[in-house]
Amino acid sequence: MSSHAEAQPSAPMIEVNGKPLDAGGRQVLRRLEATLGAVPAGRYWYDPASGGAGVWGGPASAYLGPGLALGGPLPASASGGGDGRLTAVFINGRELHPLDVQGLSRLGPVIPGRYWWDGAGYVGKEGGPPMFNFYAVLAQKQAVDPIYKPGPGGKSTYVGKGCAAVHGRLRASDESSSYSYYVGC
Repeated sequence: MSSHAEAQPSAPMIEVNGKPLDAGGRQVLRRLEATLGAVPAGRYWYDPASGGAGVWGGPASAYLGPGLALGGPLPASASGGGDGRLTAVFINGRELHPLDVQGLSRLGPVIPGRYWWDGAGYVGKEGGPPMFNFYAVLAQKQAVDPIYKPGPGGKSTYVGKGCAAVHGRLRASDESSSYSYYVGC
């Protein structure tokens, strides 16, 4: 006896901010994949205020744009910390991964605290007005001092010509743990 309905292959399990994608989230993901390519099954975090995203437990590795309906609320522990003991730097509630702080510190001092960061690049202390615009700081740094810094284990940072790029690995021995973070490229 044959079934009238053919079994559909199941979509890869993708979890964002601790929640499986709902129908709307899967639709958003399909639009992103049309531009970025297939997203492997796995656990990810996404910051709907800034548009930043990454693999669960890791640093920012992509910019998807703000305001996408993906997963649940952004947890403080999305990048491996959450209680202030990892870096004590929080953006939109997420404690930054040490590699995020390292990358940002190449542009200037990173002071522990709680900050907001919007999709236009404005940054301020939680509950306060904007303190600066990240993209303006980046442009100023590029105009004065374009930098390229190669590092051990394939890590590198480039800032210049309208672009900032950070490349590296979460685990030096694991090529699949590589990440790339681009701003303005």
